[in-house]
Amino acid sequence: MYHLKKYLNSRTDNNDALIVSVRKPHKRLSNRGIQREIAVIAKNAGFEKSVSPHDLRRTFGMLTLNNGAELVAVQELLGHSSPDTTLRYARITEERKREQHKKYLVQ
Repeated sequence: MYHLKKYLNSRTDNNDALIVSVRKPHKRLSNRGIQREIAVIAKNAGFEKSVSPHDLRRTFGMLTLNNGAELVAVQELLGHSSPDTTLRYARITEERKREQHKKYLVQ
């Protein structure tokens, strides 16, 4: 939230888009522009494999589910019309399996 507020406060344009291009005239960032920015961030972070917007979306869905969010809530956050689509993100970690076993099965 800190960085988002800092970004929004630094903007001097009147564009309604959340993320805009750096160069004037400031236009809504295109899909390709988003892909390019994510590639730059991944490279600067030292990732050797490419990172796509969908990788970030999938990671968000998986982490949210693994941290205890309800399937319906994650479905809404991701904009899925069917819970079956959201279930694709439900890859549970070994740690989460142990936690759930201890919480619900071990008395």
